[in-house]
Amino acid sequence: MGLLNYRYLNQAHLKGLNEYKYNAVDTSPVSNYIMQPFWNWCVEFFPRWLAPNLMTLLGFLFLLANFVIFSYYDFHFTEALALPPWIWLVAAICQFSSHQLDGMDGKQARRTKSSSALGELFDHGVDSWASFLFPVCIFSVISKDAYGFSPMAMHLLLLSTYIPFIDTHWEKYNTKILYLPWAYDISMLLMTATYLLAFFFTPTIFRFDVPIINVPFARVAQYVWPIVGLLTSIPISIVHIYESYRSGKGYNRTFYEALRPLLSPTILFVSSTWWAIASPGTILQQQPRIFLTAVGTTFSNIACRLIVAQMTSTRSDGINTLLYIFVPIQIMFVYGVFMKSTELTCLYLYTAIAILAHLHYGCCVVQQICDHLNIYAFNITARSKQSSATTVNAKHS
Repeated sequence: MGLLNYRYLNQAHLKGLNEYKYNAVDTSPVSNYIMQPFWNWCVEFFPRWLAPNLMTLLGFLFLLANFVIFSYYDFHFTEALALPPWIWLVAAICQFSSHQLDGMDGKQARRTKSSSALGELFDHGVDSWASFLFPVCIFSVISKDAYGFSPMAMHLLLLSTYIPFIDTHWEKYNTKILYLPWAYDISMLLMTATYLLAFFFTPTIFRFDVPIINVPFARVAQYVWPIVGLLTSIPISIVHIYESYRSGKGYNRTFYEALRPLLSPTILFVSSTWWAIASPGTILQQQPRIFLTAVGTTFSNIACRLIVAQMTSTRSDGINTLLYIFVPIQIMFVYGVFMKSTELTCLYLYTAIAILAHLHYGCCVVQQICDHLNIYAFNITARSKQSSATTVNAKHS
């Protein structure tokens, strides 16, 4: 247990947790008129002893199962047409289950009166890593071929997924309000439909030229995906932040402090793209899955620290610690300081370090919050018993 006792949160963070109140706005028609009623009905079938955070974790594990399966059967994104059909059905079930659990965990918390700052942090922290897992699994449907995505296209599409996610929490960092994006539920349902189409018709269904323009479907998706994602997030966030400054209802930070949370993501996005282009060993083409995992894990750590900052009303981190490792590695290889033959080894090593460091951060923060709030992360019953025992002891004293 000593390994998990590192204190990532300071007293300002803990004080902010004590004062934290959930404040979110969801105007998505798909969410409000389809998903929310469905989740309200489904959550009633779950036992009240089931902890909401356990539902969140289970949803993440469904995504992780997809990632592991595709990594085993299609490590280089080249085997879509050769994969056994059952994989697409399993992927659809895992994708759909993850989406539903992610939508119902908050309802379960309110239903069981177990809502806490930990629940929101755990939910959004897991989502930050899921923002990598969701699309990277889809890349196995539309493979790395003439009718698919190139490794560079995969990298840029992932960046276009990360930007709306970080934008949402940057927006709350300045406005005090979490505006939930419209694209989330739509994209989740589309991914489930994609796997089902691949199951019933095989992935060849996506290998066609779009009529009139005679361009492969993947090329069209390659542009529509980021355009929709970015246009439905960034302009709206800028308007919300401007309104918060004008009305005085936000934090009204200085220009630098308002933009500070974007420093690490910008460095990550620019440097990783530069490495992918300038790599002497064409590292993105050689090992796209590992490269994308390294960037996705680093992004998740950056996002989690921003989520902590916006929830606790504290100053965001400057440059993320992992970047002090990742960026120098890129520079050393591009400028020939390290031997080209060791580039892949260093990428594997960094990816392992990033995953372990991120898991350590997550486990320690969850443990620290549980200790501070006197709760358990995955057990409602135990907490209830402890609270009852505390009340009895107070009465007898």
